[in-house]
Amino acid sequence: MNAIEAMQAEIGYQVVSLPKQVMLSESRNCLFVGSGDSYVAGLAAQHLSGGRALCCYPSDLIQNPSLASGRNVHVISISGKTKANIIAAKVAKRRGIRITAITARASSPLASACDQTIELKYRSTGVTTAGTISFTSSMLVCSSLAARVKLPDLAKIYGQAEKQARRLDGKIDSKGSYFILGNASLYPIAIYGALKFNEVFGAKAMPYQSEEFCHSPLFSAKKGDQVIAIGKEGKELSQRLNQEGLSSVHVDSKGSGIGLLLQSTFIMQLLVLKLAQRRKMTNCYFLKNNKLLSISSDFIYD
Repeated sequence: MNAIEAMQAEIGYQVVSLPKQVMLSESRNCLFVGSGDSYVAGLAAQHLSGGRALCCYPSDLIQNPSLASGRNVHVISISGKTKANIIAAKVAKRRGIRITAITARASSPLASACDQTIELKYRSTGVTTAGTISFTSSMLVCSSLAARVKLPDLAKIYGQAEKQARRLDGKIDSKGSYFILGNASLYPIAIYGALKFNEVFGAKAMPYQSEEFCHSPLFSAKKGDQVIAIGKEGKELSQRLNQEGLSSVHVDSKGSGIGLLLQSTFIMQLLVLKLAQRRKMTNCYFLKNNKLLSISSDFIYD
């Protein structure tokens, strides 16, 4: 099984596997700490919490440990090996704060550095690929800690996401840069989508809130670039961009709360997958570029 086949399989596993993920009781005043996909999972939970939870990067907590004061700190890392997360956990512990690791590796260095561990359990192919089910599992756990979450009918929203992805298939194939837009709770999904375009295609992809995009980044958009606007607020902007000769597609996500987040996530995953398949790819860019992968690993992992 190659990396793209593994990504396809793990996207499909979500409908059956995610309902088996243990959902936790709401914990007030959470601080979620993470990088990459894990940061996005915590940021999504922050949006669902109605202001009760915060999310930050590990470097923020390292430089400003007072962020953890009076909060339940949860450090998120699928591998449990991210160096900055481990340092952040130790910094917070020195202030007498109890730290919880959210990880798929209960015996990882991060778990050892924390007071307790919430283990993510999901079905995996065992093949290294771009993160899909690992992300949605961590987002669900963080969301259940930050707010009262009721898991929606996943088969239904996955089916809706497939319809959206089929509608958009063939309309997204830029050779330039990607701008992925999403407001409010959909902004974390825009970040997640950009990360997948980076990892899978080695493409320049930048996430923005729609208004922020119009303030300045809009002026860097050129013919050959692709705008992907998620959510109902992006429809009018997408139409205007197309009228002016720029390539833009509107992702029509519906619903609210965790259902909206999951449906939008599924759409982004399926769009990336379909584009990879259309390009007849068998591997993710980040896996075949050994020099860049080596730099990434040396700077990220313990």
